[in-house]
Amino acid sequence: MVKENPRAKAGFLWYTMEADGENMIEVKHLSFQYTAKRKILKDINLTIEKGDWVAVLGHNGSGKSTLAKLIVGLLTPTEGEITIDGIAVNPDTVYELRKKIGIVFQNPDNQFVGVTVRDDIAFGMENLCISKDEMLRRIDQYAAKIGLSAFLEKEPSTLSGGQKQRVAIAGILAMSTDIMIFDEATSMLDPMARAEVMKVIRALNEEGLTILMITHDIEEALLAKRMVLLKQGEVLAQGSKESILKHPEYFEAARLELPTALKLYYKLKQEDLMTPELEATLWAFGSNM
Repeated sequence: MVKENPRAKAGFLWYTMEADGENMIEVKHLSFQYTAKRKILKDINLTIEKGDWVAVLGHNGSGKSTLAKLIVGLLTPTEGEITIDGIAVNPDTVYELRKKIGIVFQNPDNQFVGVTVRDDIAFGMENLCISKDEMLRRIDQYAAKIGLSAFLEKEPSTLSGGQKQRVAIAGILAMSTDIMIFDEATSMLDPMARAEVMKVIRALNEEGLTILMITHDIEEALLAKRMVLLKQGEVLAQGSKESILKHPEYFEAARLELPTALKLYYKLKQEDLMTPELEATLWAFGSNM
């Protein structure tokens, strides 16, 4: 549920989220810095519910990928805390928590360790000491789920970019994770491969998987249920997709481009040239890419 917060920052009205369901990720007063000179993230507060799909949008250098690495325990916060399914993320719990959460990175070629697709899907399960029979069952199950059954004996290097990212997704799913983070996972893909991966992400969320998507692509973010806008390491705004899109000033401040249909929508409204029919058409098209 989205609620207006009268607290103003930098001239903007913030939105905060009141949890309606079970929280899977909670980030409280999180800050991070590599050196004493500059904070990469500053007092981040964020809640992601079970089964949610949240897009974290930001320009290069906004801190969105650092946030993803902190959530999965690849980095340690300077201040604040992160909990996953009620368990605090720290060096003592990070191994156990990685059974609950997986991350798909930007470059698919950097994610492979196996000689074949089958070996690569098996890798994470081997680290969890899953039995051989159960591993084989899961490999077949998740390869079929994302359309890779015919590629199991192929070398990962022979696959397309979209197929490689789907292998990475299958490997995470096979570990029975509850949450999946996509850190600019489609940015190096061509449009066809990008659409292929986004179709898989949508299907996984519809089946109940919690999704956190790190992106600078507004068209991808429009597929999510909620948006978080970052600017220079701070949360500029967060809320439902519809509530955020009603404030074009957020996107201007964050140096992010609105879809063409929404830019035209706000331009016509500003110049008092909008008709009811055109308003409905442009909003529907621009907010549901």
